Amino acid sequence: MQAIRVIIQITILCLFYELGKWVAAFLHLPIPGSIIGMLLLFLLLLSGVVNERLLIDGSGFFLRHFSFFFLPLSVSAIVLGSYFKEYGWKLIIILFVSALIGFVSTALSADRLIKWKEKRKHGPSY
Repeated sequence: MQAIRVIIQITILCLFYELGKWVAAFLHLPIPGSIIGMLLLFLLLLSGVVNERLLIDGSGFFLRHFSFFFLPLSVSAIVLGSYFKEYGWKLIIILFVSALIGFVSTALSADRLIKWKEKRKHGPSY
């Protein structure tokens, strides 16, 4: 039963991805469809239309196997060795800065979300 629930939730996540791609193509937006799909899902989660429990197992599956999804990127990096010799130091700086921004923004967002949920849970303090 757990496997079926995960498959259904992953299917829902993939539908948001496909919906985002369709919206980007239909509206001729210069934004990747995956980003639009994530924004749509975020807005639905934020508004309460979609409950986070609906996708918790499927998203957990993706998070547990996150490194597996970067294997094609790693293989491509090996193939492009000469490119890295020429531009490697610039790429390292870009990767370091973007990773740092990602870590900091994720940490701040998670901290705010946890504080917000705790505040909602305990009610107003007088």
